Amino acid sequence: MEKKKAAPKARKLSVPNGRAVKARGRNWENAVVSICHRLGWVDAKRNGAVYGGADRGDIGGAPLTIQCKAVDRVQLWRHLDDAIEQAGHNGTSDETCVVYKRHGGSTADAAWVFRGDFAERLLQHYYLTFSKD
Repeated sequence: MEKKKAAPKARKLSVPNGRAVKARGRNWENAVVSICHRLGWVDAKRNGAVYGGADRGDIGGAPLTIQCKAVDRVQLWRHLDDAIEQAGHNGTSDETCVVYKRHGGSTADAAWVFRGDFAERLLQHYYLTFSKD
């Protein structure tokens, strides 16, 4: 009887390599920019560190403030609070979200987290626009 090989475990560095961590974040931001382009937001681009202390989110040129996270540990409330603060700097009010990359997953596996009142407006618009009644 043949033994089945276990899937390889994700490699964890005891001390994270700064360049690798930055590259993972940059690559995720580029993937989210591609999603924005597919949504028709052709001016979407990475903000990088352009705004310093008055950060306006990771993605600019979109009608909402987008914070991208490719992290091992999700700190949902902290990240959402940061995104809400950045939306204030960006002038988009509560229209903000945090997009989490799933480890080993595609962009379709991402989790988009919206503030409650904004999510309600999105759902209402979606179902009023696309309902079959």
